[in-house]
Amino acid sequence: MYSFIFLLGRPGCGKSVIYEMLTEKLKERELAKEFMRIDDFPILKELFDKDVHFKRHRRKAGGFEVTDWSIVDEVLKVVNERMKRLEKENRMIFVEFARNNYLQALNNFTPEVLEKSLIFYIFAPYQVCYQRNVKRFQEKGGEDLDSHIVPPDLMESYYKEDDFEELLLESEERLKGASPLPLIVIDSRETGRAKLEPEVEKAAEALEAINKESRG
Repeated sequence: MYSFIFLLGRPGCGKSVIYEMLTEKLKERELAKEFMRIDDFPILKELFDKDVHFKRHRRKAGGFEVTDWSIVDEVLKVVNERMKRLEKENRMIFVEFARNNYLQALNNFTPEVLEKSLIFYIFAPYQVCYQRNVKRFQEKGGEDLDSHIVPPDLMESYYKEDDFEELLLESEERLKGASPLPLIVIDSRETGRAKLEPEVEKAAEALEAINKESRG
C-alpha cells in the first residue's frame, strides 16, 4: 500500500472534491483503514503570519501574494516532516499542493517519503480553474480551507502553465515517463460530482491495480 498520495494540480482543478470522492471509493476497496489530508495552504499561511514586516509576501483581497518564492520550497519541507510524523500502518495520507514546476517541487521530499508515494495529477485547463477559483470564493467568502482565493494576477503569472501539463499535452505516456513516481491522471475539465464520477472511479481502479502489482 502507498502511504502517501500526492494530489497535484493548479488552484481550482478540483483537488478537494476529488479527495472526498476518492477516499469514499478507496474505503469501499479497503485499501486503507484511515485517510488523512495535508494541504500546504495552512502551512504557507502560518509562515506568512510570522512575516509581520511583509518581507516574504503582501496582502491581496481575499488572500495574499508571495514575494519571496523560496518560501514555497520551505513549505514543502515542512509538509515532508509532517508526512513522516503522521505515517501509520493502514493510514493513507493525501498531500495537496499546486506549483508551476512539479519536478522541481518534488525534490523537497526525502527518499524515504518518495519511495512510499504515488501521484494523482488533476488536469483542468487554466481558464476553467480560474473561473472556479473566483466562484468558490464568491460562494464561501473564504470561510474554510477550500474557499481561499488565489489573486487573479498570481493565477496568471504563476499558475497559468506547469511542467506536468506541458508533458501531458504531448501525451500521457510522456508525462508518466518523466514522473519520478507512479502517476495517474484525473481529467477534471467537467464540473460537478456526477460528471467527475467516471474519472474518479477509473483512478481508484488504477490505484488498486498498482497496489496489487507493488505487492508482487
